[in-house]
Amino acid sequence: MPAPATYLVTGGAGFIGSHLADALLGQGHTVIVLDDLSTGARANLADAWSDPRLRFVRGSVLDERLADELVARCDTVVHLAPVTGAIGATALRHGVRHLTAAADGRGEAASGATVVRLGDTVGPRQSPGHVTLLTRLVRRAIAGEPVSVHGDGARTRRFLDVADAVEALLALLAHPGAAGAEFDIAGQEEIAVLDLAERTVARSGSASPVRYFPYVVDGVPHGTSAGAGDRPLDAAPLRELTGWRPARGLDDILDAAIDRARDEAPVVLPGLRAPAAAPAGQHLG
Repeated sequence: MPAPATYLVTGGAGFIGSHLADALLGQGHTVIVLDDLSTGARANLADAWSDPRLRFVRGSVLDERLADELVARCDTVVHLAPVTGAIGATALRHGVRHLTAAADGRGEAASGATVVRLGDTVGPRQSPGHVTLLTRLVRRAIAGEPVSVHGDGARTRRFLDVADAVEALLALLAHPGAAGAEFDIAGQEEIAVLDLAERTVARSGSASPVRYFPYVVDGVPHGTSAGAGDRPLDAAPLRELTGWRPARGLDDILDAAIDRARDEAPVVLPGLRAPAAAPAGQHLG
């Protein structure tokens, strides 16, 4: 167990951030959560709220004075907020270790930060407005609605349980060799969208049909929505450095998502009409 330290987690009231905050508190650390609640929620910190080592600050990473004040009080910054702000430069100025989740963080890695790229992450506390392809497929399947596949369904994805994502972040935070490097955090199984749709229908016991809708660019239908410039996720460097492997496979992730969706499904009383279904052509891929 690492020695107690103080962590600043931006976006710490969000989906992944709140799970990380719980884990850090569980290791005996002090956690300062900075979140403007634009996508996060205090309810996500309900388990940790009574912990005296948790401090919640409602504010923005764009507030340079606030960022400077909070970074100066911590040993490590974990930047999970969806906007860049001044956190990286502030951490560098204070000589504070910095881990950031970014689509392209080469500049920050060069300055000594650990940069991570997270794959499609699934689990409790996901905001209804920020769900993954897998979650959308599951919701349509358990509702008995057509499951939509955009393009030919050949594009592949990897899915990761949030608990495994947090374990990967903790492993990187604990390893001095992670500084100044970039890592992908992703699930082990790569699956085509069509296969995912069919597996979702099968594991949920649904009779939903799978329907195809063309992927259109400038009015021209294309077979697949895969971007030519997409860089595939590769968790091998992370595994080689830390030994991390996801403990939960795709079927485990699917089954848990199906259970959550059933728990969250609205109850329709006799004589009342169910909410209207989303359009069958909704873009899911």
